[in-house]
Amino acid sequence: MPRVVACTIVAHNYLPLARVVARSFLNHHPDARFVVGVIDRPLEARALTGECFEVMPITDIDFGSEGFELMATIYDVTEFATSIKPFLLRQLAREADCVLYLDPDIEIYDSLDPLIASTIAAGWSVTPHCLAPIPRNQTGPTEADIMQSGIYNLGYIGVTEAATPMLDWWAERLRRDAIIDPANHMFTDQRWIDLAVPIFSPHVEMSPEYNVAYWNVDQRNFTCVGGKPMVGDQPVRFFHFSGYDPKAPHWLSKYQVGNVRSLMSEQPGLGEFCVRYGEALKAEGKGVGPVAPYGWAQAFPGFRLDHLTRRAFRAELVASAETDAQAPPSPFASGGARRFYDWLLSVRVGNERNLPRYLDLIWVSRHDLQVAFPEVSGGSLDRFLHWISTQGPAECPILPLFPKAANRSAAPIAAGTNDGQRTSAGVDVVGYFNAELGVGEAGRLAVAALTAAGVAVSTIGSRRTGSRQQHEFATQNDARYKTALIAVNADQLPTIRHDLRDQFVRHEYLVGQWFWELDEFPSSMHASFGLINEVWAATRHIQRALQAVAPSTVPVTLMQLPLLAPQVLPEIDKAYYGLPDRFMFLFTFDFLSVLERKNPMAVVEAFTRAFAPGEGPILVLKTINGSKQINDLERLKWACRLRSDIILIDEYFESVVSASLVNVCDCYVSLHRAEGLGLTMAEAMTLGKPVIATGYSGNLDFMSDSTAYLVPYKTVAIGHKAAPYPATATWADPDVDAAADLMRHVYGNKAEATQRGEAAKSDLLQRFSSETTGAKMRNRLTEIGRLQDV
Repeated sequence: MPRVVACTIVAHNYLPLARVVARSFLNHHPDARFVVGVIDRPLEARALTGECFEVMPITDIDFGSEGFELMATIYDVTEFATSIKPFLLRQLAREADCVLYLDPDIEIYDSLDPLIASTIAAGWSVTPHCLAPIPRNQTGPTEADIMQSGIYNLGYIGVTEAATPMLDWWAERLRRDAIIDPANHMFTDQRWIDLAVPIFSPHVEMSPEYNVAYWNVDQRNFTCVGGKPMVGDQPVRFFHFSGYDPKAPHWLSKYQVGNVRSLMSEQPGLGEFCVRYGEALKAEGKGVGPVAPYGWAQAFPGFRLDHLTRRAFRAELVASAETDAQAPPSPFASGGARRFYDWLLSVRVGNERNLPRYLDLIWVSRHDLQVAFPEVSGGSLDRFLHWISTQGPAECPILPLFPKAANRSAAPIAAGTNDGQRTSAGVDVVGYFNAELGVGEAGRLAVAALTAAGVAVSTIGSRRTGSRQQHEFATQNDARYKTALIAVNADQLPTIRHDLRDQFVRHEYLVGQWFWELDEFPSSMHASFGLINEVWAATRHIQRALQAVAPSTVPVTLMQLPLLAPQVLPEIDKAYYGLPDRFMFLFTFDFLSVLERKNPMAVVEAFTRAFAPGEGPILVLKTINGSKQINDLERLKWACRLRSDIILIDEYFESVVSASLVNVCDCYVSLHRAEGLGLTMAEAMTLGKPVIATGYSGNLDFMSDSTAYLVPYKTVAIGHKAAPYPATATWADPDVDAAADLMRHVYGNKAEATQRGEAAKSDLLQRFSSETTGAKMRNRLTEIGRLQDV
């Protein structure tokens, strides 16, 4: 019987996965060994006892005289784990007849004896990603995706000692070139094997029983019979759960992007199979305390090695070998942290910007800083260093770790100077006027208000947004006035300023109309205050967030927008949308507006708590841009999968058809976590619809207990799954039980609900008309002297 060793490589956070693959392998190969290479925290790894596998800390793997520290510096956790593979395999092959590497996210379901025999016969073995042509139908992963990743999937590789020449060759390349850089034909350890196959002649396993995964499961007729996974009439020997997250059971792999072929909503058997794997992972992690962060994430306390820093370090390391210059110091070598710190303080030889490395990395990583301080590229540093010494520390957590930059005096960014050809008789308004999204509508509403108040307006359109651009709106694209209202949010302002720089340079006064949903305005957007003279906030919620951080020289003015009843087609009914003639709750949202914030899952949960299946009402979720956020769309489908009375419609409607859907609903529901304004709620109210909504954020400017049904909430930290919002900021967590009670109340008290909807309609149309809001805009412009020529 051959001596067989299987192995995997993990950081500490992947130990539950290692337990699953090790246990499943040993169940089918009880006479074999299983070794887990642990790549970080070697002292803690050595202390691991009572496992079903042998532990090999990173310090016990033979990397030769150079060691592993430089590799730990240039690579992130994924790159580092893959770069170690040939070193570990070479070491284990010295003491076994066959060594099998298995990724930690694999589970074994049958004996691997046929593959072991083929590996011993050939010296080594691999499995290709695909065994059949990939359809060319714009679904992924595509042929190009597979070619970028490599023809063979290195979640599995088998070797014997006869493969030592190949392992030596592979190890030499992975010391520096296990990076993820598809544009330069590199993808961790995998692309190198494309070259190795014709050079070193392995066994290529062509059976569909092995390495079933998201990239090929659509080709393999996958079923699960009595808990036993099958491909056709053959057993699955191992399934590769690459990228599967048990906390997101709706999605097969986090590596699937765009329009994908393998969706859980279309393969319910696959979904339940993956759920069982997730339960196995949970069982292996039960009773284990919090996992410490990745051990090689920080060079020293407070300084995280991000992608840019690692790539800069690698570039200098590679260059040093070519020029016989001194290599940059790894912070993980003995005494290396101090030398690495000094290296960051020094200027790279040949850097025309003449910035210390740590400042250079900040400038290179921030597009807004490059737009704001373009002169830095030529070595003119005064204004940038002024920013570093004043506003910079609030935006860059690493700056306090280093000596203060020279505080050279410099003027703030100028808004522009008048060329004498423009007048103060009106306002240029810049916005996404043709875009079908909230910020685009806000720009259109600002134009409506100004026009209603008699202020002359010239509109300048931008299409710098991913939303559809089919809203009819004629723009002049002509800058005529000394004042500009830029209806573009702070994060996009530097880009728009850059796009339209020739027009902006002659404005005397710039007003930004910004929307932000949280009570904390992120430091990454603070630089945009330097690009304007004033901010208009459409709600008190936005105003409070901006005032807390705005410079004293930039006033933040409450400037509410008109809330107008949208145009509808009275002849349209529920049947027009294919909906049954039943009481209808409605929620509409854009998937590009961050699913966690819009919180449709809470609406689904409240509805299912309020009503048994088929009890009477229906819930309609009308969305757009699901095709651009397929993962989120699948997550919502997963939440709705057991209820036929929840109807999901993901498509664009013409604006009048979209508004008419609101018009035919019986109650609008928004359990948002935060809204800057909440236009969809306002539009429902202007149509006389009762609205159930979270009693928090911008919607409170136009809602009260007498005009809406407000849902109580708790304030909670956002956490890490709602980018671009900061994890430490807070927002509302609406009470789902209370929302369910309100749904039942509205359904059971239709006359009262209708009366409240009509009260809301009357209130909004009076307080938020174009004339009322436009007059406030005109008064403010007159007050600051921007309409003196009128």
